[in-house]
Amino acid sequence: MRFFILLAFLFGFLRIPIFSQPPGGIGTFLLDTVDVWDKENLEARLSFRQLFTATLEELDRFQERVVTQRNGWARVKVSTERSNGAVYILFRNERGGEFPVYSAGSWILKKDGKTGALMQVKIFYRTEPGCYIRLFPQGTRTRMDVYLFDSLLYKAVPLGTSLSVLLTEPFQQILDRTRSVVDWSILLKTADLPSYAPVLTMIGKIRKALPTLPDAEDGAMDRNGKLVFIASLRAQEKLPGFNCSGFAKWVADGIYKPRTGEYLDIEALKEKHISRRGSRITNRFEEERDPFFGLDWTRNIARALAGVKDPEQQDIRHVPFWEYREDVGYPIEEIEGILFTLAVLEPGHFYLGSINREFGRDPVLRQHVHVVVLFPYFTQKGEFRVSVFERNVETDLPFLKKKFNGNFIHLVRIRADSSFDPPRIE
Repeated sequence: MRFFILLAFLFGFLRIPIFSQPPGGIGTFLLDTVDVWDKENLEARLSFRQLFTATLEELDRFQERVVTQRNGWARVKVSTERSNGAVYILFRNERGGEFPVYSAGSWILKKDGKTGALMQVKIFYRTEPGCYIRLFPQGTRTRMDVYLFDSLLYKAVPLGTSLSVLLTEPFQQILDRTRSVVDWSILLKTADLPSYAPVLTMIGKIRKALPTLPDAEDGAMDRNGKLVFIASLRAQEKLPGFNCSGFAKWVADGIYKPRTGEYLDIEALKEKHISRRGSRITNRFEEERDPFFGLDWTRNIARALAGVKDPEQQDIRHVPFWEYREDVGYPIEEIEGILFTLAVLEPGHFYLGSINREFGRDPVLRQHVHVVVLFPYFTQKGEFRVSVFERNVETDLPFLKKKFNGNFIHLVRIRADSSFDPPRIE
């Protein structure tokens, strides 16, 4: 029996369970298995382990080549290069006929360009440029930093052995040595693709309708389907359309109307929850500046679609790895990692985001100034993607992060619905 278990291990048939319960409070998360064998390049590293101790001159002379590994593991391109005063040894796993640096399981060794000393090792654990770990030598031990979409999640995690030893071990050894600290069950989770079907349905219908959507300041559709101004409810006459808040309502109406036969009521969405947010200072400026409009608006949409009374019930307040700030949310720079975690833990949802930043003078207040609609999902290849819609156009996360760099985004959840039927503009 032991003989057959060993054979299964050697030929990559075992799936190694990661037994760690994710922190936080997002629903019920069923533990899954993590399959790292199709991402492994141990055989290539062992075949070229002489590179680990080679001189700089030998590394400069090394000729790039492709290794076909046994046991069904990925092909690996082995190469060296000089850049910015360092020498790199690259083991790049094949992905779709190519060898991107960031393919899952790829290892990159960085050596000092003058002394040849090993400085660090970078390993990609998903096929995403921002999902990697860094290993640093620390005497006879190694420490590890873990990044999720370029956000540092874990710093200086001890591995208990030397970096030179880890270079000739399978990636699974790193998982085993750190599973009590690092929640690999989230980071390496394989997506349940059918769960994202409603999300993809909504994305497709929104994209098709975007060319028909007009744009107008303070514009939205009232409960009767007429385009009005949000502040006054007065009918729009010249160049009617939506602003960012009106567009988010239009998306929500595509779910609400098929269920109820009517559109969401603007007055209900404008309801202020002063007892739930703000302070004595901001309360003085409710009428003049309405600093929490976007927060109240998105919360009211989410609670209407969820059929709940508590305006905060659909808030995203507990996400592993990140800290929520009351009525502010999360730094916009971390949004990709946050949405990835949400997509893993609660698949089949989309999110309304209220962008907030310090605004105005005498006094400077944190105001919710913009509303966006975010659809996270995984492709058939298991790649994480986010469709971003704001004010009648589709943008993307890099654009959003650049535009609102240094600011924050508050999120509310809404379950995607395959029966989504976006309102026609007449």
